[in-house]
Amino acid sequence: MWWYFAAIAAFATDPEAQEPGISTTFTDDFEIRYRRGAVASPDPAYPGVFDYIEQVNRFNANIRSGRWAFEAQIDEVALFLNRYYLDDVLVVENELVVPDLWNPMPGSSYLNPEKLKANWEGEHATLTFGDAYAAFGRGAALNLNRNVDIDIDTSVQGVKALLRPGAWDITLVGGQLNRQQVAQDNPNDGIFGDLRHTMGAIRAERFGLGPANVGAHAVVYKFTTEPGFTSGFDQVPGATPLTAVAGLTTELTSVAGFDWYAEGDVFGFQDMPNALPDSKDDAPGYAAYLSASTYPGPFVVLLEGKRYLQADRVNGLLGPEQYEVATAPTLEYERAINEDTSAALNSNDIFGGRAELDWSAIAGELTPYIAMAAFRDRDLGGAHANGTPETITHPTAGVEYVADGRSVIGNIGFRTDDRDGSAVPTPGGPDPAAWCGAGPRRDRDRQIHGDVVVEFPVGPLSLDIAAATELFCVGVNPLQGPDFMTVTSGYTLAYGSDVAFTWFLDYTTQPIDSVGNLGSDHLYGAAELQIKPAPAFTLKAFYGAYKAGIRCSGGQCRQLPGFDGARVSAVATF
Repeated sequence: MWWYFAAIAAFATDPEAQEPGISTTFTDDFEIRYRRGAVASPDPAYPGVFDYIEQVNRFNANIRSGRWAFEAQIDEVALFLNRYYLDDVLVVENELVVPDLWNPMPGSSYLNPEKLKANWEGEHATLTFGDAYAAFGRGAALNLNRNVDIDIDTSVQGVKALLRPGAWDITLVGGQLNRQQVAQDNPNDGIFGDLRHTMGAIRAERFGLGPANVGAHAVVYKFTTEPGFTSGFDQVPGATPLTAVAGLTTELTSVAGFDWYAEGDVFGFQDMPNALPDSKDDAPGYAAYLSASTYPGPFVVLLEGKRYLQADRVNGLLGPEQYEVATAPTLEYERAINEDTSAALNSNDIFGGRAELDWSAIAGELTPYIAMAAFRDRDLGGAHANGTPETITHPTAGVEYVADGRSVIGNIGFRTDDRDGSAVPTPGGPDPAAWCGAGPRRDRDRQIHGDVVVEFPVGPLSLDIAAATELFCVGVNPLQGPDFMTVTSGYTLAYGSDVAFTWFLDYTTQPIDSVGNLGSDHLYGAAELQIKPAPAFTLKAFYGAYKAGIRCSGGQCRQLPGFDGARVSAVATF
């Protein structure tokens, strides 16, 4: 198998191998992983009885000729060592797909032509048939994009048109939502069919009105509760859950010494889950966002404000599918978000702002910054653990230094989620961790966090160190959790882009659904070797474990499982 990948990687570097007039690019991403300890064994004498092997392959094809481009993505996954006969009865430990999902593959395997697209590029128009992505403004009304950081990829399967008459951009898009079914980085288990929610959207933008660019958009979502290609269309005429959004955007350049951006959206709902208990079922929502930036001397000043009420109801039915159709700017420092603070990202009743000052101390080399965010979160539903509204304050500071092959990027912050009310006794006595303080516990969450990435040469090699830590004091909650500390780190020694070796080390006292592998339930270690025998060919081998936890990217959060075992991957482009 390896000689095959090496041959196609070498082929990719030969421009004469391409047929004149037609450009072709194919990428194959193959990964096989041995998952250990996915389910705890009831018999200590057989600790690996539930271990299994998972193999994932993603094939992408891109063919271009003239104004046309054709793209396809085919996903395949298979599980091994997860099926056996016991007393002549087939036992399946990990069901790859649900029983009613149409599947052309036998056993514990699945094949899916995930994305298909034909694209025509004209002088004043672009037409896309099949799978496309779309985002309007800052994403409060529509934001369907690939979010590979957390293994999310949801497209619109239908028709998209971008028209460019003069100083206008007009976007029209409509079809069914196509959620990625096969996970590239996370375990595949219980794959179910797409819930083909239907949507239609239009946006018009006018550029060059003096210092202003203005836009207007409207989006309609029609949600379905049954999987299948036709289910979404079948429910279009009926009274299924529906959300309609209309919004305006304005961008101003150099007005009163600032660059401005403003967006406002209003939301209407029919038969949608109600996010706030004291609201009427048909209560509308709105989202408002404003930013202003100015550049006095060596400084950059950024001011942002937001007010969101019932706006996240548009995502209210998508929790089991683990994606969102709209994500407004959160103004949060996402690397500090965890299970206790993630609810504020998707709050249905929140307002606040953020100010940041960047200083170009040494032009192009050294830039420190300070920032302050403050929010008032009045939502008590969903993932909120607090029983009363809370005021969130979050000062942060950091520095970025890049020069002579050396770089340092560091951040530190202190977050407080202060609930309405006074000091209360700590359940069960004093706080268990000294850094949280003893005695009565104030009804608030407190978090100290920091992260740093350092890179510098070591002879002909380069060393990259990335580390992050947080200390979290949990406020009083109806379901009380303990205080915890988490540390993650990675150390990479690389020889150019050809060879890299990384050692990972995680430590956490947070109760999460994973177990350490270095002699303690709290300590995790792993190693990875990466080799690039050709520019278009990458091999990776990983062994060890890392912890479970929440990860946020682009305003979306996802609970990611831990991993214990080994994996090998090969990515080739030709």
